[in-house]
Amino acid sequence: MKRASWVLYLFEDGSKTDLLKIMEFKSVKEIAYVLGLQREIVSNWFHGLILPRGILKNCVLYQTHSQNI
Repeated sequence: MKRASWVLYLFEDGSKTDLLKIMEFKSVKEIAYVLGLQREIVSNWFHGLILPRGILKNCVLYQTHSQNI
C-alpha cells in the first residue's frame, strides 16, 4: 500500500539560506491550515501553476512516497 506524506521546509526569509523549521504532514489540507492559506493555493503552488506568495516564498515542499510490502 502506498502512503504519501508531505515535508515542508520553512526558512527565515525568501533567500532560503537559514532553515527555521521542518514539518511533516499527511495532506495538503493540513499544510494549508497551518500556513493559514486555502488548500487550492498550496496545491497550485506545489504543482507550479502559480508563483509563490506570502509565506510560500519562504517554503520548500516535497511529497514523499513509501511502500509497505
